[in-house]
Amino acid sequence: MDSEEQFDQLARREEELRALASRGRRRSLLIMILAFVPSPFLVMETNHDRSLLGIIPVGIACVVTISYSWTKWQRRPEDSQSVAFVGLDRKRQWATFRSMRDGTGIDDPVVLTIVESIHHHLRRSIPTVVVTMVGIAATTVALVETAGNGVRLWVPAVIVMVTGGAIAGHRWVINRAGVVIGRSRQH
Repeated sequence: MDSEEQFDQLARREEELRALASRGRRRSLLIMILAFVPSPFLVMETNHDRSLLGIIPVGIACVVTISYSWTKWQRRPEDSQSVAFVGLDRKRQWATFRSMRDGTGIDDPVVLTIVESIHHHLRRSIPTVVVTMVGIAATTVALVETAGNGVRLWVPAVIVMVTGGAIAGHRWVINRAGVVIGRSRQH
């Protein structure tokens, strides 16, 4: 393959990644909105409070989160490639899930680029993710313990186990993605 063909192939791949990232941003935005819509009502129900004042802080948090995510996706192309996975059609997503589960290589160069981007981002974020998860778990356990409503010991234990599982899952995805990328490069 001569250099002009390689350049054309890379340009087509970059164009497809851009289109997938755009579709992924729209889908992710829709998912976030649909996930956040019931949040204020769940908070109201949990607190046994029908006052609309309780919705305001949750609504502000939702708007800020969505705005921050959208801005980040627009400004940082490396994050857009990770979001591009959401823009893939189901067939390509499921093929990627099977590759990750089985540890087999990925033949699709666009999907491989996306998986490499996600792998790089996850490896770079290990300390931040672990500190954040441990901090959230510790804060949640402290809040549950200080609530004083006769909370059983199993509630904090479950919180700690879920946190440990999430951290272990993060590590598994990083390791498995490395295996999949390595096997994909052997082809």
